[in-house]
Amino acid sequence: MPKLIPEAERSILAAAKKQLFEKGYANLAIREVAGQCGVAVGTIYNYFPGKEALVAAVMAEDWRSAMAGLRESFARSAGILEGIVAMYNTIETFSKLYAPAWSQYGSAPASFGERHLMLRGQLSALLEELITRHGREEDAALCPLLAETVLACATHADLSPNALSTAVSRLFS
Repeated sequence: MPKLIPEAERSILAAAKKQLFEKGYANLAIREVAGQCGVAVGTIYNYFPGKEALVAAVMAEDWRSAMAGLRESFARSAGILEGIVAMYNTIETFSKLYAPAWSQYGSAPASFGERHLMLRGQLSALLEELITRHGREEDAALCPLLAETVLACATHADLSPNALSTAVSRLFS
């Protein structure tokens, strides 16, 4: 069993995140991350099987934080449209933050499809809570489609947030 060092994972993630934003995905080096943390390269591999998994863990940490903020926004939202706009803004902000890393990655990782479905499921569950809170339980079946639509609009510049707002307003008016 590999030796796990207290707080090493947190330190590794912080150093990897710093390097990711300063140098980009292509130039992120496990050896440098290890040096910044004062651990052996092998120690990093005790926590993460490789660079892709390390970067995914960095992103996942930020995504959990974004989801927590989104839940708070949903709890305060005065209506469905306001909640969906908050979701759009959260996804757009996260996407812009990591766009440079994604552009350097090259082809989509093998786990992309699985992660996309997981993300859509998280967003769909939040949307279902939102529309139920606003008395539209009968529309719960639309949540996966709506989650996919918000996700697409927030991550593709050619899809207008105004068109999304119009569609949501028409759907839930």
